[in-house]
Amino acid sequence: MNLAQATRMVLEELELLPDVESPLEKPLPWRPSLGLNRRDENVRPIFWRNRNRSYVARTQDWDEFPNGRWGDSRSPAFGELDSYGIGLKGTNEQNIKLWGTPTSVQDISDLFVRYMQGDLESLPWSEQAITEEANTIQQNLIDLNRRGFLTINSQPAVNGAKSSDPTFGWGPRNGYVYQKSYLEVLVSPEYISEIITRIERDPEFTYYAVNKHGDLKTNAPNEGPNAVTWGVFPGKEIVQPTIVETVSFLAWKDEFYRLGQDWANCHASTSPARYVISDVMDTWYLLNIVHNDFHVTNGIFPLFDDLKVDDMEKKLDSGIVPDGASTNGHAETNGTNSATNGEKTDTQKDPKEQKDEQTLLETAKAAAVEVTNGVKNLAVSN
Repeated sequence: MNLAQATRMVLEELELLPDVESPLEKPLPWRPSLGLNRRDENVRPIFWRNRNRSYVARTQDWDEFPNGRWGDSRSPAFGELDSYGIGLKGTNEQNIKLWGTPTSVQDISDLFVRYMQGDLESLPWSEQAITEEANTIQQNLIDLNRRGFLTINSQPAVNGAKSSDPTFGWGPRNGYVYQKSYLEVLVSPEYISEIITRIERDPEFTYYAVNKHGDLKTNAPNEGPNAVTWGVFPGKEIVQPTIVETVSFLAWKDEFYRLGQDWANCHASTSPARYVISDVMDTWYLLNIVHNDFHVTNGIFPLFDDLKVDDMEKKLDSGIVPDGASTNGHAETNGTNSATNGEKTDTQKDPKEQKDEQTLLETAKAAAVEVTNGVKNLAVSN
């Protein structure tokens, strides 16, 4: 007996096989964990949307997981960044081959554009290629990255898509799903104040902005969760599986900047690529924006109108000179150090300068001898 055929016949009789009218159900907008202790989990922060395994690893020691609502994420805390499965994947050589050796913000921008176009399978913060869900905002994302605003995570607004929708659908049949537009973007410090000013002009926006050193800016009314995805289904309470929230964002911030530094460390310590990536990680802000009116499909991107990062093509250099390299066209030999602070070496001075210095030195010595003799005569006379 053909076991596969028998199984299929049973599923057909039970009307459990997916078809065009009722595709295979996706229970949640994110992939649930198979852990037995997480079977009831149905709420997660959006920040780990593209790093599912990392989120599972950092929360594996929790005694219970959010079900129906997001509680206080201070207790239990998120796990340490040194745990297995959290750091950057691949060897240094593999990552350099994948992401190249950027020496300017323009190079990093071009890398992000390739990812948004579907020509790159991953980024340090995204373990998978861009998904179909981004199709409706893909050109906006490409344009933003071309102007030097590096997009990390996003979702478009959705107003009542069927739960069976092949792109946005999830949950039980005959339901409807909703999304607020969301954008997470890396912003140069020269532009963060201007963008925040624009955000705060519209009460429909909430945002969090933080740098590597923990300088947090926000207009959120409190530290509680803000649901950015929810679903309405027959015979069930409203499900809110994806949220934005303060404490989890700060936990994600630590991971985000750690991954960026891991990327920089793939390159040699004197490499311009290491310097430019580290400079971005050390100074740029991670900003997330939520437009709270899900009826508005293009609410966030106009915030960046007429803005473009200056001097993106400028090559950045740490100024570190590798051992043995020449400086200013003069190679040093036998361990001799070059003169500093504008002073000339003896071989660089002309004969007149050397003669004048010798005369001054002899005069000073003679004066010192006279002073010494005078002191001795004084002591004898006393």
